[in-house]
Amino acid sequence: MRPKPIRAFARGLDLIAALNRHGSATALTLARETGIPRPTVYRLLETLLEGGYIARSPSDDRFVLRLRLRSLSDGFEDEEWISAIAAPTLFALTERIGWPCDVMTLEGTRMRIRETTHRAARFSIDRAMAGRALPVLQSSSGQAWLAAAAPRERAALLALLAASPAPEDHPARDAALMRRLVRETRARGHALRPGGAPWPHTGSVALPIVVEGRLLGCIAAIWMARAVSVEEGLRQCLEPLREAQARIVQGVAALPGGGRSASSSATAQSPAMARKARPPTRP
Repeated sequence: MRPKPIRAFARGLDLIAALNRHGSATALTLARETGIPRPTVYRLLETLLEGGYIARSPSDDRFVLRLRLRSLSDGFEDEEWISAIAAPTLFALTERIGWPCDVMTLEGTRMRIRETTHRAARFSIDRAMAGRALPVLQSSSGQAWLAAAAPRERAALLALLAASPAPEDHPARDAALMRRLVRETRARGHALRPGGAPWPHTGSVALPIVVEGRLLGCIAAIWMARAVSVEEGLRQCLEPLREAQARIVQGVAALPGGGRSASSSATAQSPAMARKARPPTRP
């Protein structure tokens, strides 16, 4: 006689599979996709949270898989380094500087906000930013990604942008302009969006997250352009951002896999882009 399957366990596996497909998802999304009643979904999620197998994003109540679960199989995906390393660092950074911060990764031809502190920041006027897709050329994170990417990957992305019908991607058709953008960003040591279109009320500065030659994403700090000048925004944000960048790089490098399957190749960076941040201080 065959043993009777344990229904609760099967439902838990269905929930994990759905979460893996989405990368991050709310309890409502998981309930709709799996057909599991929402009260049961909440109980299963609480069980997985207590066991350390998943994490809840502080910004939007989405759930993501954690290293303990993924360690049961080979590989390392970007959800882990963001939830385990980048998110706590991001919130500590915002607690220190007061301004909202984002972690972004390249998704197709857009920079996707994977984690954000807009809801927690004392000085933020934007709220529902988690999951937003921003144009590469008009965002500081996109410019930081271009400057840090390996030449072949940068060329491939610029070719896609040049072929795009979206007006915000049209500057990629000017090869000389793109070379100057990359050269100036690398020489400056950070990507800068001082304000203006398409977000005239904010300015931002961004740095790449590069671990052992692999470009994982970017980290950015955002300030209100009408409240502080570009110079003051950089004075308040740049060095703390560099320290947060160093924390993330050190933390990811210490994790199993070090972010290998979640990354793109990075080019050899200029001394300004590659210089070590000062040893992180306590926020």
